Amino acid sequence: MTDTTDESVVVEGKRIERVLEALSLASVGAFDEAIGLSGALTEDRFGALEESLLVLLRELKQTREEHDKAMSDLESSRRDLEEQLATVERQRIAIRELSVPIIDVWDDVLTLPLVGAIDSARAAEMTEKLLQRIADRGAEYVIIDLTGVDVVDTMTAAHLVRLTHAAKLLGAKCVLTGVRPDVARTLVEIGVHLGGLMTLRTLKDGLRACLNMREADRISLRKKPGEGEKDKKAQASKDEGQDRTVSRGERRQRPPRPEASASPSTVPASLPVSEDIGV
Repeated sequence: MTDTTDESVVVEGKRIERVLEALSLASVGAFDEAIGLSGALTEDRFGALEESLLVLLRELKQTREEHDKAMSDLESSRRDLEEQLATVERQRIAIRELSVPIIDVWDDVLTLPLVGAIDSARAAEMTEKLLQRIADRGAEYVIIDLTGVDVVDTMTAAHLVRLTHAAKLLGAKCVLTGVRPDVARTLVEIGVHLGGLMTLRTLKDGLRACLNMREADRISLRKKPGEGEKDKKAQASKDEGQDRTVSRGERRQRPPRPEASASPSTVPASLPVSEDIGV
């Protein structure tokens, strides 16, 4: 005769509904509510299942809290990184502004003092900013000061020449100042031609030259149209009058022509008439 044990468990429907509701709350993250539904555990086989479910819910809650904390820390780190990047960008912009300072030293006169090495990126930015400032201010003269430049290579010289040509296309005249002896020797050694660019010793000399050119241009523009042609005609008439006066003076100083003297062979006006004597 074989003994068989009945392993079936009779569970109230409320307990099953409570377990199902707890699982439903846990699926949406409401772990506290799900744990609160557990209540008092019954010491039977289904009670063991409820206890295991309660442990699982508590672990899930702890894991969710750790996950939320990690996400919060990550978000805070992201904000800090964004602030640092914004600070670096502001510093980069400030350094860029300081590396290419354009100063209005006089009416229609700009100064571009250069300091340090000039690479391709800085040269492109320098050209763009200077041309934009010339167009905005209507500047007619630009002083490029190289006092703070210690080394000038072929690429730097080429950038300067292109910069002056571009400024000339916008109607601005460029003056180069502050060329050091080492820089001058290097330019000569590498055979760089500045294309007729005016070079002066100091920034003061460059400003004086720009003001002189500015005054000369203003005087030439104040002349009426055709005034120069009238001056030329008046000068030509004056020269012609002087030539005529000189000619008349020369004629006055010429010696008189000698008068014709009587020739020995001149015949007298009346000759004696010889009378015939008859025989």
